[in-house]
Amino acid sequence: MTRKLFATLPAIVLGVLIAVAPQTFAYVCKVEDGMKMACHYTAQAALGLGVVIALLGVIGLFVEPKVRAGLNIAVVLNAALVIAVPTVLIGVCKGAMMHCHMVTLPTLIVLGVLAIIFAAIAAWLGIRDAKTVR
Repeated sequence: MTRKLFATLPAIVLGVLIAVAPQTFAYVCKVEDGMKMACHYTAQAALGLGVVIALLGVIGLFVEPKVRAGLNIAVVLNAALVIAVPTVLIGVCKGAMMHCHMVTLPTLIVLGVLAIIFAAIAAWLGIRDAKTVR
């Protein structure tokens, strides 16, 4: 039971944080005059990726270890996208003093790296457990 929680709880918590952060405490710039800046789209993408990561964690509570390992591999790939969205794919505002550049960008990078680390460890444990069950 503890391995199941270790394999799924970080994905749920970090997925929720990834989804909620750009909307709340690591907010992005406000839309002015109907012109949406890059950080707005980064927040939208982070919301979707965070929901997917959290759902993969919830699904992991109800499956066997080898399926859970596959779900954790999917979490690793989605977390890599969380890092890529603000850094390479969409980006944030160019101004170094903008809130999205100073807070949202590092927040998403740190949450993405944490999700990758926890999910990679959980996937390794799940693969190891699946091999010993045979």
